[in-house]
Amino acid sequence: MVGYNDEIKEEVRNSNDIVDVISKYVPLKRRGRIFFGLCPFHSEKSPSFSVKAEEQFFYCFGCHAGGDVFTFISKIENLSFKESVEFLAERANIKLPVTDNYKDDPKAQLKDRMFAIHADTTMFYHERLYKPLAKIAQDYVKQRKLDNKTLKSFKIGYSGEKNELYKFLKFKGYSDKEIESTQLCFKVDSGEYIDKFRKRLMFPIMNVTGKVMAFGGRRLEENNSAKYLNSNESLIFQKKSNLFALNLAKNSNSRTLILVEGYMDVISLHQRGITNAVASLGTALTEEQGKLIRRYSDKVVLSYDSDRSTDKMQY
Repeated sequence: MVGYNDEIKEEVRNSNDIVDVISKYVPLKRRGRIFFGLCPFHSEKSPSFSVKAEEQFFYCFGCHAGGDVFTFISKIENLSFKESVEFLAERANIKLPVTDNYKDDPKAQLKDRMFAIHADTTMFYHERLYKPLAKIAQDYVKQRKLDNKTLKSFKIGYSGEKNELYKFLKFKGYSDKEIESTQLCFKVDSGEYIDKFRKRLMFPIMNVTGKVMAFGGRRLEENNSAKYLNSNESLIFQKKSNLFALNLAKNSNSRTLILVEGYMDVISLHQRGITNAVASLGTALTEEQGKLIRRYSDKVVLSYDSDRSTDKMQY
């Protein structure tokens, strides 16, 4: 698969010092000309992970992982090479050209459209939260004492009637096929499209780079529906491989992560300045989530309720 040309890659590489990039994930200590730390790719007690600033290269004497800044980001963030270039370009505020092969990659095009739909949906829900029709959501937000800064930081929103989102997405120019791929709307027997989330407080679920890939919605009315309803898995979202609010928590100054149960637990902690809190996206911690925690922390504190039966999630 053809990617960006050498000139572009070199510009991105030169704009991302490998020591600065790796320091966001691994505490490094300098010994002469070389920096050392505990390898993020395997368990060890003595630092065998080295970074050479002059050569812009890393190498682990334990597991033998090594390479340049693209290799590191690809491994640590579980990204393809092309995605690593894009990740680092965004970090350095470099605008990338559209690659020549993009038009021949329908899967890449669909993923981009799905992310775009989720971004537009996020703003649609968020803006609705501030309108008079969202009084039930506004009352709940006040009850939970969430301030405006928190609402905007997490892009919390409100979903309305049965097909308001569908009409909005069609207005934005998305096709039925693209909308269906996100499973945010679905077609019923009559041929009408219905929104998956209706009359719920909406929590965007973002990947580690901050892109919205799914939603969680809390029931606001007393009825027989699930208290929490979450997006189905899709081309851009696998619940076992992500943690809620990791995109924010990874930027805290702590190498400790606090793992809690739900969205509101995380949000309440962040509002109180405890910005290293995250939540698993289900009823059990997965191996993939454990690896994520290992990448971004040296220590994890579990803070689960003793009785989880009152707050079941539905996928």
